[in-house]
Amino acid sequence: PEGNLAGTCSALVAKGDTLVRLQTTLERPLLWTAETPRLYKVVISLKRGDEVLYRMEEKFGFRTVEIRRGDGIYLNGKRILMKGINRHAFWPETGRTLSREIDLMDVQLMKAMHMNAVRCSHYPPDKSFLEICDSLGLYVLDELAGWQNAYSTEAGEPLVREMVLRDRNHPSVIFWSNGNEGGTNPELDDDFLRYDPSGRQVVHCHHRPGNDYNGIETNHYESYESTRSILQDSLIYMTTEFLHAQNDGGGGAGLRDYWELMYGSARSGGGFLWALLDEGVMRTDLGRAIDVNLVNAPDGVLGPHREKEGSFYAIREIFSPVVIPGELPADFDGTIPVENRFFFTNLNACSFHWKLLEFPSPGEQLSGHRVLSEGVVQSPDLGPGKQGKLHLALPGSWSTSDALRLEAFDPSGARIMEWTWPAGNANEWLEASMEGGELPPVAVEDSDSLIILSANGISLTFRKENGLLQEVKNNGNRKISFGNGPLPCTGVPVLEGMDQSREGKKYHLVFHYAGALDRVAWTMYPGGWVEMHYSYTLSGDHAFAGISFDFEEGNVISVRWFGEGPYRVWKNRMEGTTLDVWGKAYNNTMAGTYPWNFPEFKGYHAGVRWMELNTLDGKILVAGDDPVFVRLFEFSAFPEPTHHPPLPPGDLSFLDAIPPIGTKMSTGLNASAASTGPSGMLNALDGTFEHTLYFNFGILP
Repeated sequence: PEGNLAGTCSALVAKGDTLVRLQTTLERPLLWTAETPRLYKVVISLKRGDEVLYRMEEKFGFRTVEIRRGDGIYLNGKRILMKGINRHAFWPETGRTLSREIDLMDVQLMKAMHMNAVRCSHYPPDKSFLEICDSLGLYVLDELAGWQNAYSTEAGEPLVREMVLRDRNHPSVIFWSNGNEGGTNPELDDDFLRYDPSGRQVVHCHHRPGNDYNGIETNHYESYESTRSILQDSLIYMTTEFLHAQNDGGGGAGLRDYWELMYGSARSGGGFLWALLDEGVMRTDLGRAIDVNLVNAPDGVLGPHREKEGSFYAIREIFSPVVIPGELPADFDGTIPVENRFFFTNLNACSFHWKLLEFPSPGEQLSGHRVLSEGVVQSPDLGPGKQGKLHLALPGSWSTSDALRLEAFDPSGARIMEWTWPAGNANEWLEASMEGGELPPVAVEDSDSLIILSANGISLTFRKENGLLQEVKNNGNRKISFGNGPLPCTGVPVLEGMDQSREGKKYHLVFHYAGALDRVAWTMYPGGWVEMHYSYTLSGDHAFAGISFDFEEGNVISVRWFGEGPYRVWKNRMEGTTLDVWGKAYNNTMAGTYPWNFPEFKGYHAGVRWMELNTLDGKILVAGDDPVFVRLFEFSAFPEPTHHPPLPPGDLSFLDAIPPIGTKMSTGLNASAASTGPSGMLNALDGTFEHTLYFNFGILP
């Protein structure tokens, strides 16, 4: 316990002595790990009799680090993997001069992503940073590098000496790093050991094969397939840079594939993403805007002031030490499989809670959820690396709620992760909202070129030549800039025929196509609701699949939706979102650029059940019979001359498939998503897709 005396020792100092050895023995000391950062404090006093001439104190920890060649990296006799990231010391207003508060913030943000390691690229950090890594638990690669050019021996020797003497008592420092990408001077390797009595090993961080050292290969920016190949070799592979996170690429995009490959490989040492933050300088000559030098420095999963990009939450989920499967089985009985990916912690030291949720309907104009009931889950006795089950004692009526949420907390009470699964039908409000009551039937105007359907002040105009919705007017007779659809996202439709009919007060309009669409069936209800059932058939590899409409982006004020959120997703970065009712105001944010206003408004949104756009022309509500991806407007992951990756046509899309995103430096200098792993491939499609969407262009009752 803190404050208890663990041991004492003393020695006589003779005149002229420059070195004194103090020695004591501790029986079964508490060991330091990133999961259990137990620290001891040593107090050293130099006395003349009872007079204290000099006193110093320093914290340290007991732990061992081994490189077992051809096997792995071991801490206290247990194999570990680095869930790490590279960190430049930078703050917009002060450059590389940081405060202890910023150091603390950075460590806390890394821990929040469930990282256990940091590479100090490419220079030793402030002492306060290492003290915080000791205290909160991070494995540190302490580096001395001239970036891609090595220090000379003459210049490097005193730098190594000063760094090692300053940092050698920090348990968080597990390796010394000599150089970066060609900046290694091998003549300095033995200097690190000369000044480090604990004998930490040295690694060489490099971007070309054949530069392994001490049995560890560190190659930078290997593709998924070349990573697989290296992991099958005889060396331990601990990549010290991968998945370059320029703008909205890399980082969490592709990480699931890489991490599962690393975690399942016998000779993996894990890796370090590039990088923690966008390095931006506040420019007083530009109105205090932050300058990241175009594409040269927006490399982080955090903004310059530590704003959280979508990758932050994706990494948090992928690196979670508690792993829960994505979907509940059809015969779910309260039992949920769980995997313990801690390296030292038993899950019986963690806690689990369940909640039954109810989501607000669109008419309530609320975000978030209500908790109907909740309970505690018995934590399983499950050691590191083991798989087991959680047993949730749910009430018999649990399936009538809208969703089930499971939350996990670590031994300190900090939230690890949460998982949410839909339960009942949260769109039950839709059927009641569509009732027309005593309203008159839908009116029809049929001319040579147009068909106009009107009900309850809402009118829709269709073009007979192609079956596209041309114009919408709301119940204020105001034109809404929504139309020119549905257009297929891939291919060209050819209209072959049209049917129309009345059913009671409703009116049906059906367009039959060849080519990229099969059929689009519109039904207007007397209350003004509009139903659209569509189908299309697609085969082959495609970036996206679905339908689009035109919509004037400049008229949009905000959005609220029921689905995954609040961040956008990519095919290879589906992690990091949660099922809920979300809302956000319009912004034109691009990750890595001023003013770093997150989450981005525009992009691909996953699992959308309904979405309401608040515009200058009024509100538009779209609900579906099952979840779809919704694409909002024009956006780009990288600041390219054209949108990257390419977008579907139109402005507002309802999709069954979305594209992956690459990384600045997957292989060489390219943005290829395919090189980041299986989820980075295009969508392999073969079949017919059909959905029903419901539109309301007025005011909900």
